[in-house]
Amino acid sequence: MSEIQGPQPGPEFIAQRAVLDDGLEEMGISASPDQRDQLLAFLTLLQRWNRAYNLTAIVQPAEMVARHLLDSLSILPYLSGRRFLDAGTGAGLPGIPLAIVHPDREFILLDSNGKKVRFLRQVRRELALANVEPVQGRLENGRVAAPLDAVVARALAPLERLVHWSRRWLDQGVPLLAMKGDLSESELLAVPEPYNVRVDELKIPGLRVRRCLATVEKR
Repeated sequence: MSEIQGPQPGPEFIAQRAVLDDGLEEMGISASPDQRDQLLAFLTLLQRWNRAYNLTAIVQPAEMVARHLLDSLSILPYLSGRRFLDAGTGAGLPGIPLAIVHPDREFILLDSNGKKVRFLRQVRRELALANVEPVQGRLENGRVAAPLDAVVARALAPLERLVHWSRRWLDQGVPLLAMKGDLSESELLAVPEPYNVRVDELKIPGLRVRRCLATVEKR
């Protein structure tokens, strides 16, 4: 008697999985098969909800893997601690991919847009992400319970503004990790005293544009 098999993954899933597997290997990131399936399930939800909620302008499957998943996971070597605030998370980037790969860490996903927060709550339910807490609010005044180990922001605002919004955390010794594209000298010089900025280059497979991480801490 032949074995009955379930539905097989389509060509889009197979292509995404190949890009994801190759990218994770190149970046030296460990993720179980179940976690890789969760990462791609997140992209499927993102595509589905994007039609009504306008969550992302990136819609090509392989490009979504690089720009959303691998880009988000590129800051893993710079995370220290257990509890993080993803400020202006939007569609859950970088918080959702980070939470999938590190279920032992907590991620508060903060955004002022109610539709995006509803999407994040749906992602939490469907992917059973107990370590994710979507919160509606703004970085400068959102109600987030202490303690935090870092504030993360991905392409949210110029550094000077991010520092201003994050001062209540920075002044408590919590670092700001700002994921940026091309970071100009003028943007760095605009960061006020008494804050230091360290810039690290991020290498993301499949992306040819510059990506870097600006870590801001109080002296």
